[in-house]
Amino acid sequence: MIHILDENKIQENYSKFRKLINQTFSGDRLESLNKMYDLLEDRIVLTPASSTEHFHNAFAGGYIDHILRVTYNAIKIYELYETLGMSLDFDKETLIFTALHHDLGKVGNDKESWYIPNDSQWHIDNQGKIYKTNPDMHWMELNDRTFWMLNHYGIKITEEEYIGIKLTDGLYDESNKRYYITYNKDNVLKTSLPFVMHQADMIASNFERNRVMNTNKKPQTKNVGGRPSKKQKLKNVKMPEKIDFKSIFGDTTSQS
Repeated sequence: MIHILDENKIQENYSKFRKLINQTFSGDRLESLNKMYDLLEDRIVLTPASSTEHFHNAFAGGYIDHILRVTYNAIKIYELYETLGMSLDFDKETLIFTALHHDLGKVGNDKESWYIPNDSQWHIDNQGKIYKTNPDMHWMELNDRTFWMLNHYGIKITEEEYIGIKLTDGLYDESNKRYYITYNKDNVLKTSLPFVMHQADMIASNFERNRVMNTNKKPQTKNVGGRPSKKQKLKNVKMPEKIDFKSIFGDTTSQS
C-alpha cells in the first residue's frame, strides 16, 4: 500500500483548501460552504480520490490533494487561454468553485463516506483495491451525488458551474457524448469551462497515477549481452543541449 501523505501534509492541504474557500467566496454562498465543510471536516480530510492503488490518490487525504491540484491546474490553463486570446466566458470565482467541487460526490453524503477501507486483504494484495464503495448507501452516479450534496446544503450554482462539473470527465463518461459531439450548431457548448476543467483534471490524474507507479517501480537491471534494448538505443541519439524556443515561437507571453 502506498502512503504519499503524512499527517502533517494532510492537515496542511486541508488548511489550504479552507483558506482558498474563504478568500474566494463571500456572502450566503461562503456561509453555506463553510457550514457544509465544518460538518464534513472529520471525514473529508481522510477521503481518498479513488478506490484502487493504480488509479489516482487512493490513500488517506487523496481527495483534498487531488482537488487542490485540479484547481491549481485550472487556474494555469485559464491564464494560458488568456495569453492565447481565447474566449473566456466565466470568471475565476466560477472556475475555482467548479474545480473545488467537481468530485464532491466522492465524499459520500451528509452522514456516511462513499469510500470505506476494504476488509478483504486478498483484494488489497492482488487487485490493489485499498477501498471499497459503501454498500449501505444509495448508489448514484458521481455527479448526481455531487449535485445532491450541493442542494442539501443550500449551495446555489450557476448553469455554467453545473455544466463544468457535469462534463469534467469529458468523453470518459459516455453520457457526456451528446454535449461534446453534436452536429447542430445551436447545441454546441456555449462555455469553454468544461474544456478547461477536463484538461485540468486529466493533468492532475496523470500526475497522481504516475507518482504511484514510479513509487512502485522496480529498479531496472542492465541488459547484459544480447541485443540492446530500445531505451539503450535511444541513449545514443544526440539531442541539442538547449532548444531556443524564443527563436522558434517568438515571445510567447505576448502571443494572441
